[in-house]
Amino acid sequence: MKELMTEQELRKLLQREEGQFLEFKSLWDLSGSAPKTVSRQAVRDWIAEYAAAFANAEGGMLVLGVDDEGEPSGHGYPDKAVEDFIAVPQQRLRPPISVRSQRIRLEKHELIVIEVAMHTEAVMVVGNGYPFRVGEHVIREPQDVINERKQSYRRVGFDRRVRPEASLADLDLDLARSVLSRTVLGQRPVEEVLESYGLLLPKAGGSAVTNAALLLFGEPPLVRWHPRAGIRFFRVRGKSRTHGADRNVSQLARVELPLVSAIEEAHKIASSHIRRSEKLHSLFFREMPEYPQFAWQEAIVNAFAHRDYSDQGREIEVWFYEDRLEVFSPGGLVPPITLDQLRRREPVHASRNPLIVRVLVDIGIMREEGEGIPRMFEEMSESLLGPPELSTPAAGFQVGLHNEPVFEAGTPDWVGMVQQMALTTAQKRVLIAHPDGFTNEDYRRLSGVDRDQAYRDIQEMIDQGLVLPAQTTGRGAIYRLLPGLHKTRVWLEARSPKLRDHFRTDTSLTNSQYRAIFGLSRYTAARELRVLTQQGFLQRVGERRGTRYLAGPAIRSDRQE
Repeated sequence: MKELMTEQELRKLLQREEGQFLEFKSLWDLSGSAPKTVSRQAVRDWIAEYAAAFANAEGGMLVLGVDDEGEPSGHGYPDKAVEDFIAVPQQRLRPPISVRSQRIRLEKHELIVIEVAMHTEAVMVVGNGYPFRVGEHVIREPQDVINERKQSYRRVGFDRRVRPEASLADLDLDLARSVLSRTVLGQRPVEEVLESYGLLLPKAGGSAVTNAALLLFGEPPLVRWHPRAGIRFFRVRGKSRTHGADRNVSQLARVELPLVSAIEEAHKIASSHIRRSEKLHSLFFREMPEYPQFAWQEAIVNAFAHRDYSDQGREIEVWFYEDRLEVFSPGGLVPPITLDQLRRREPVHASRNPLIVRVLVDIGIMREEGEGIPRMFEEMSESLLGPPELSTPAAGFQVGLHNEPVFEAGTPDWVGMVQQMALTTAQKRVLIAHPDGFTNEDYRRLSGVDRDQAYRDIQEMIDQGLVLPAQTTGRGAIYRLLPGLHKTRVWLEARSPKLRDHFRTDTSLTNSQYRAIFGLSRYTAARELRVLTQQGFLQRVGERRGTRYLAGPAIRSDRQE
C-alpha cells in the first residue's frame, strides 16, 4: 500500500493548525523534573477517542509524537507497544474500524500517523460512549443522534454520487492542480490528490468521477452537471420587495463557475455592492462597510458548502435591501442541528456535503466546522450590529445581516472614555447606548444574553465602581453611572471640542496653552491634563518644562480614515 505521506508532506501538515480533520498529540509527559513517556494506557485511550470521533464525523488524521505547536518530539516506546497502539481501532472500538497508519521519521524523531475514514454507522469506544469531532474539540453524543446524522447524509449525499457519463476530461485539471497545491498532498499528481479526497473513485480502466469533483472543478458550462449550482445577486430598492408595476427588484449578477472559482467571484461581487459609511466600530467612529467582512463572507461560503445540491430547481441567492443583506441557500438544516443551537452559538457540526467541505477547509476557503457561525455572531456584536437572523424559509436556510446599529451611539467623547474602561464589549455597549441609565432588559436587548447573564454582567460593573445598584427591584429597575463618572463625562464633553480644534492646527499642547484655552490656574490645568491623559484623550511626552501633550486615541479616533 502506498505510504500515507512523504517527509515533505508531513512537514507541510505540521504547519497547519489542529481542527476538524487534524489532531496532534505529544507522547511525552513534561510534568516532572525530567521528561518521561506518557503511559501506554493513556495513549491507547487517546487513539480510541480520536479514531472514534473522526469516524463518527467525516474522518481525520491523528499524529502522535508532535507537540501542540506542531514541533516533532517523537516517542520512547518499543516496537511492540507501537504495534499495539496502531491496533487500537480494531480492538477498542465497536464496530471495529480499519485505519491507515504510518511510522515516519522526522528530524530524528519517529511519528505515528493514523488516518481515519468516515464510518457508515456510529462507532463506540468500548466502555466510554460515542465521541464526535466538532472543530478542534471532541464531544459526546448519543448513538441515535450520530446515526441520524449519518442516515441524513446517506439520504441526501449528492456530492458522493458517481456520474457514470463523466470522465477526467470533464474536469478542469489545471484549476484542480492549482487549487489543490495548497493542500498537504498538493505536489502529487493531481489525479492522485483527487482520489485521496474521494473526488475520484478507482474503477476498472480508469476513475469514476463524483458530483463533488464536477461541482468543484468541472469544465464549463457547469449546467451540464447541475442546472442551479451557482449564485445570483439582487438589489431591492427599499426594505421589502414589491411586484407588478411597482417592482423594485433588479438582478445584479449571476455566477455559474466551479465552486472554488465561484466563491471567490461571489466575494468580489458582494464586496462591490456593500456600501461604506461613517459608523461606530470597535467603539470608534470610522469609515466602515455596512457589514463585517467575515460575517457576509462566511454566510456565502456556508451557502456553497452546505446547500442541498440534490435540489436542482433553486440556487443560492444574495439579496441587498436598504437595511439588511440576506443569503439564502436551498435545503434546510441537516439533522440533528437546530436553529436554537446555532442561535446559542453552540459548536455544532453536521455536513450535507462532506467531500466538498473537506476540500474547502484544506485549501483555506472555509473555516473549521463549528467555528463559522459563532464567530459571525461575534463580528456583528463587535460592530455594534444586531445578531445574525437565522431562519429556514421554504425548505432552505437563510442568514440575515442588518446594517443598522442596535442603538444610536453617544458622542465620540463619551465613546472614547468608555473605550478605556476594563469592560467587555457588551458592557461598553450598554454604557454608550444608555449613559443616563439602563435596565436589565436594555442590557439583554443590546447583547443577546439571558436575564441571569445580564444580571452577572451588571453586577460586575457595580463591583468595579462604575454603576450604582438599582434603587428599586424587579422589572424596570434602573442602573445609573456613579455621580463622579457622570460628572467626568459631562466635563469631558465640554473640554473635548476645543481640544479637537486645537489639534487641527497644532500637533502638541502645553500646560500654558491649555490654561489659555480654558482660563484655568496652573494647578487646575495640571490636574485636568492628568485626567485627560488617563482617559486616553491626551498622550504625555517629555518631562518637567519640556512636558507637552499629543492627541491620544480618543481624540485621534474621529480623524482616522
